[in-house]
Amino acid sequence: MYTCIFPAVGVVSIQREAYLTQATGQECQTLQIGEPWTSVSPIACYAECMIRYPDSCQSVVYNSHTQNCRPGSVAFGPIQRITTSIPETGSTDGVFYARQPIPPCNKTDNFTIYDVCGTSACMHLSTSKANSYSTAKNICSLMNSKLYVGNTRAKFSTFWYTAKKYMNADILIGLNDITTEGNFVWENGESLSYEQSQYIWIISEPSGTGDEDCADARQLDWPGVFGLNDAKCSEPKHYICERW
Repeated sequence: MYTCIFPAVGVVSIQREAYLTQATGQECQTLQIGEPWTSVSPIACYAECMIRYPDSCQSVVYNSHTQNCRPGSVAFGPIQRITTSIPETGSTDGVFYARQPIPPCNKTDNFTIYDVCGTSACMHLSTSKANSYSTAKNICSLMNSKLYVGNTRAKFSTFWYTAKKYMNADILIGLNDITTEGNFVWENGESLSYEQSQYIWIISEPSGTGDEDCADARQLDWPGVFGLNDAKCSEPKHYICERW
């Protein structure tokens, strides 16, 4: 971990502090937000990134041999169908990311903070199956939470890799098209964006077959297959609740 303290852009008297974490291997990715430059260290790379892109720089990809620095957006766990992510497969570049703001987390009912590549969520991981999507939704509601909303790259990867590491089960996420067929909506009322629909599903899904109106991660039944599947809402599944 690296600590970087430097003046905020345009406000010399205010200090801005960032704790950089280096990803080991390629378990974290980012999206390049500008042209690369040369820096003497990851800290210098990130400091320059914050000066050039104060509103969007959240990570950098740096090569200690070439000193090549590439500015990045919020880091996220690998998402296979995003082909524009950096570092590229097989690259010797490293990802250095700043942790995003940690949400408040009332830890009653076995909620706790889980973090993937600097993005955190306050989550309850079920230890047993709910007999339907509506049951899982109600259980979360009774705990002052919602079924998990993975409406960004970083939030979706937080769901996926936390579930894979700690649960390894077929798991409901808070996404469905119950109201209007084909219009998937997150449990916070936000529609699934076209951009996210391009990578969030398993290839050939959602199939829209019959009454498959809910979404799940088939991590147990389909090990090694990345992405969501549309499924019947009446199927018993594990689930993840999220507090905001």
